[in-house]
Amino acid sequence: MLIKQSDYHRIYRVINSLLINEAADPATACMYFSTFGAFILKQHYKIKATPKGGLAAYNLGGTLILFADYREDGYVTGAGENFHCWVEADGWAIDFMAPAFSETARELSVPPKMFQRPLSSMASSINNLGQSGDFFYQAEPEATARRFADWHKHAMIGDLATIAANWFRKSPKQLQTSLSVADQNGKLKKVPLSGNALAGAW
Repeated sequence: MLIKQSDYHRIYRVINSLLINEAADPATACMYFSTFGAFILKQHYKIKATPKGGLAAYNLGGTLILFADYREDGYVTGAGENFHCWVEADGWAIDFMAPAFSETARELSVPPKMFQRPLSSMASSINNLGQSGDFFYQAEPEATARRFADWHKHAMIGDLATIAANWFRKSPKQLQTSLSVADQNGKLKKVPLSGNALAGAW
């Protein structure tokens, strides 16, 4: 593993807590999880981590989850409305949003687990997801660049990434259970650390 499960969980919880404070829906906030997660890996681990976006498919405990659009020709694409974001770092694929999948599709009852796998173990195609933990990514750099360009126009994005990196501490260091964050009017608001407990790893 690139990072310990305890640290993965801390990164997920820090980002999740800030998103809830911003009234963003953690279940559809993959851009935050990937960007802030990559930023924390760079700041705290000095790892070259890159947020990626596009088509993502997972077999999670026998449940197949696909983030993509169906095209008219029958193929699927991650360049449209439905897409996902993840982090690639030192040959590893890390999805800091995976513990929130249980909220993305409640009817599928996917347990909250860590997703951190070697990129070398990625399935050869979207049709080869036969075992639990199998995954397939197809990055769409142009579509992702467009999305992130629009998204980065929001001034608070950079501020939140910095707050996330400042809040995070590697275990076994003490992680603050709450943080005071200033809103747009400069008023301080207490943000509690929150997020699903992990039930293991995929």
